[in-house]
Amino acid sequence: MSYKNYRKKRQYQRIWERFGYAIKDAHKRQDIKGKEYMEYVSGIFNSSPVQQMRKYNHHSRTNCLQHSVHVSYFNYIISKRLNWDTWAATKGGLLHDLFLYDWHEYEPTDNERLHGFEHPGKALKNARRHFPLTEKQGDIISKHMFPLTITPPKYKESYLLVLTDKFCSTGEVLDRFLKRKQRIKNIEAMKEKRGVRA
Repeated sequence: MSYKNYRKKRQYQRIWERFGYAIKDAHKRQDIKGKEYMEYVSGIFNSSPVQQMRKYNHHSRTNCLQHSVHVSYFNYIISKRLNWDTWAATKGGLLHDLFLYDWHEYEPTDNERLHGFEHPGKALKNARRHFPLTEKQGDIISKHMFPLTITPPKYKESYLLVLTDKFCSTGEVLDRFLKRKQRIKNIEAMKEKRGVRA
């Protein structure tokens, strides 16, 4: 083996080792951030109204609480990084879907519009009933369905929730279909293997 080939091989080994360490470090940082987040929201997260959100399916296989934690966690990370009002963004993210019913089975009354238009107001009403809210937190919750709710948000944290909510919802819905395709591929592969063995 020439010296040049030997050097290249060692160089690539170092790159892969660094890449592996970088991934491990990223996972450690993610774990730390997750623990920090749970300590940050534990008072609200452990409350009875928020825990009731577990009962209601939301997007695909995700329940309301899981979805709200996803959104709230992204709000926490982004607002902390940008030095925005982290508490308002995080609390608003956790409470933005506190409407406490299964919207798939809900029938609107004569005076109500469809769930997508109505639930921000219901979530705000429930959040105010159970938790003290600032004006900013109220705006974050009530305007999270913009542009369906025609009035635009007042605060940058409200726009952040609009974006993280759409991002998480899309991921949760697509996750079902992507995993479904993978399950179908796995089943077909298993059938082919059985056919080969038989």
